[in-house]
Amino acid sequence: MCLAAGAACPALPAAAQHGAGGARAGVRERPASIFPLEPAWTADLGQPPAAAPGYDGSHAYVPLRDGTLAAIRLRDGEPAWINARRTGFPPAAAGGSVIVASGANLVALRAADAEPLWTREFAAPISAAPLRAAGWLVVSLATGEVAALRAADGGELWRRPLGGPLRVRPSVGGRRLFVPIDDGRLVALDLTTGTRLWERTLRGSPGEVLPLDAVFVGATDNYLYRLSPEDGSLDWRWRAGGDVVGLPAVDERRLYFASLDNILWALDRTSGVQQWRRPLPGRPRSGPVIVGRALFVSGVSAHVRAFDREHGRPVGSLAAADELGAPPHFAPSVAGSGPGVVLLIADGRLVGMRPATGPAPFPLEFPPPPLLPVPAPLVPADVLPFEPPATGAARVAAPIGWSADE
Repeated sequence: MCLAAGAACPALPAAAQHGAGGARAGVRERPASIFPLEPAWTADLGQPPAAAPGYDGSHAYVPLRDGTLAAIRLRDGEPAWINARRTGFPPAAAGGSVIVASGANLVALRAADAEPLWTREFAAPISAAPLRAAGWLVVSLATGEVAALRAADGGELWRRPLGGPLRVRPSVGGRRLFVPIDDGRLVALDLTTGTRLWERTLRGSPGEVLPLDAVFVGATDNYLYRLSPEDGSLDWRWRAGGDVVGLPAVDERRLYFASLDNILWALDRTSGVQQWRRPLPGRPRSGPVIVGRALFVSGVSAHVRAFDREHGRPVGSLAAADELGAPPHFAPSVAGSGPGVVLLIADGRLVGMRPATGPAPFPLEFPPPPLLPVPAPLVPADVLPFEPPATGAARVAAPIGWSADE
């Protein structure tokens, strides 16, 4: 429990927080459209990335394969500092510090200049990306233990053995901590004490959890689950044709997720009824992200594709120079010009894209349809009889759909 003498306890987060820097909600509050965009800067890091970057409001913190960590300013793409810190996890950046996990060690660096603030060493290696949320720092260990620390000074508040491999970052929702375990269990703990609240066994290994009014989680059994946050009971589940990839996203009406059969799904977030599905041109690498009226999906390619949330129609794409090395980051400000996107290319280039300036560009639905000459008006003698197309093609029931059974 948080009873350390003379030390302040972290505040409880008001809502679920995710991501390397601590915050990723189901819906990102952005303008209606971030398009059109243009490159603002490119930073050549000289090395491929070792893990996805961590971000705060002003910098990207990129782990590199040569064992260094590079802090790049989002304002102009210039390096703020480079520090010899080897890690295979995204750094957790927030509140003026950057927390880096390497082996069994955890170190907090000052975001301004990489000056060490505190360090902590565990008896076992860190096995998943640390979670940072509202002053809390949650660390998963190779022994199957999960530990809660204060992000301010690294002081340990509690530790709980869970008896299984921990390779997925936990998630926080209100006073609950949700821990996915590779043996198929999802465990809910009290964030303040580590007390076990409930446990649910799925038919596959659970992924990262999105905890809101319900607990949304995908698994390697091809199902997306909606569970009760109170006791883990099943509200509904939806079967895809492949494993669910990454974190789902939600808006007021729908739940969105991607699966390894290259499908983007939209379900009613309350009932689980399918709203639409859209084939993807490539393998998704992470879950979808909502920005304004669009839904963005990236994969093992150079493209980030945008889809209309209402009907799933493609509405545009961003193209990098080469295959992406991490999912895109949608930043509140790039190059001081308002909302933008940061792309990490697999060869080690970081690209900042800002709202375009200058003459009015083509809309997002570029390219436009071809321009054709206007035909001469028809006269009745020119119209020939024709047969309507055949209708009533037989439908084949697919083994993909909604299920409420256990």
